[in-house]
Order: sequence, then structure tokens, then C-alpha cells
Amino acid sequence: MRAEAVKLGQALLNHHHAVTTKIPPQVGKKGIPSRYTIAYSKLCEHSGTAHILRMVGSFLGEIAEWCSENDYPPLNSLAVNAQTGIPGEGYDGAGGFTIVNWPTEVEQCIRFSGYPKKMP
Repeated sequence: MRAEAVKLGQALLNHHHAVTTKIPPQVGKKGIPSRYTIAYSKLCEHSGTAHILRMVGSFLGEIAEWCSENDYPPLNSLAVNAQTGIPGEGYDGAGGFTIVNWPTEVEQCIRFSGYPKKMP
């Protein structure tokens, strides 16, 4: 995994931990509140990779592959376009995940507690 993907992945792990600790997902309650997701620009800012904002999708694809290889829900599903509130075109197919299943996949990500604290 490229260094930028590791930095983005760590920022996503940190974000996941922070938001699910602050606002634990409610058992039985469906829906993906926007408070769990993070805009690409904020993600790049938090990870110190602002210079890759225009091409962040390829690095998020590496995170999707890592999640798939480790049987984790797609951590990259938390990263969204600020205007649309959903992932961009690059999400579809990365790691075998699909935009059609994104609502389910991001829900699984939010509820998952088995991510490591550090990216490899």
C-alpha cells in the first residue's frame, strides 16, 4: 500500500473510532446519518495528504482492497463527496464493493468493531 493510502487509512480508522465512540450506532436502527461519514477534503486534511485530493479515489481503492483481503467492511465507505453525501465513481468495484450496496456496506462499517487501531 502506498504511503498516502496508509495515511488516509489511519485517518479513517481514527475517524471511525471517534464518531462511533461519540455516537454509538443504535441497535436495530437503520439509516446512515451523515455524522458518521467524512468528506474527501476533510479526510485529506486530517491525514496530511491535501495534495492528493483530486486523485484520492485511487488511494481509497487500496484501502478497499485491504479491507476485502482482511474480511473487514469497507472502511473507505466513510469517505464521501461533500456535495452529494455519497462516494464517487471510484468506490464502485474497489475491493469488490459496489455503489449499489453502499448503504449496507457503510452501515456494516459503522457497526464493525474489529478494525485494528493502526494501519499496517
